[in-house]
Amino acid sequence: MDELPFPQDDLRREIAAAAARMIAEDGLDYPSARNQAIRQVAGKARLPKNSIPTDAEVQDEVRAYQALFMADTQPQELKELRTLALQFMVRMAEFEPIVYGAAVNGTGSQHSDVHLLAFADDEKEIDYWLLNNQVNFEPCEDARLAGRDFPAVAFQWQRRWFQVGVASLRDRRGLLNRNSPDGSQFQTDIAGLTRLLEDS
Repeated sequence: MDELPFPQDDLRREIAAAAARMIAEDGLDYPSARNQAIRQVAGKARLPKNSIPTDAEVQDEVRAYQALFMADTQPQELKELRTLALQFMVRMAEFEPIVYGAAVNGTGSQHSDVHLLAFADDEKEIDYWLLNNQVNFEPCEDARLAGRDFPAVAFQWQRRWFQVGVASLRDRRGLLNRNSPDGSQFQTDIAGLTRLLEDS
């Protein structure tokens, strides 16, 4: 297979824009959207690694797409996502949860899942809490935050999908209040999410 002859920056932007459209319109996750966008734009051609957009570049394109095509609906959908996330976080406040992903970075929509990380000495504590609160859950792919993977479960609550990862209590200080390399916020706690809602 030959490499595509397009300038790499243009190709990377085209892939990022195609992936962003799939995320905004169809609710695909970032890896799935990026892989589909690569096939759509490049077919079977082999791409150099620096032609593949990062999550941050795709996220910028998601924001741009939402601002252009979803300005009438996305802000309210984001508010609803944040409200629902906050309600559940308050319910499980004893585990000092952190929320991250679309609810925090501002790209949340009707398609977005809620991503939480809870803290406990034993991950079974979260399982027991969910069972005691009549939440039916199942194991799922690991939660990923700040380059680290954590065991997680998935469930539906108020007709929205949640993923809750579990980390040890000693991990919380190192994860909370960290920003992305560009300085943007990508996770927060109950107080921080409350502020985001008040400011929206």
